[in-house]
Amino acid sequence: MHRTYYSAIERGEKNLQLDTLQRVCAGLGVPLWVVCKEADL
Repeated sequence: MHRTYYSAIERGEKNLQLDTLQRVCAGLGVPLWVVCKEADL
């Protein structure tokens, strides 16, 4: 994903899709459930 997309998410201009979040987690080596738990989702 392009850095401008990440930036738009951080600024609240774009919503993060679940499939995108899964790809980010996979790239970081972090299970999706850990991210969701930390965010109280």
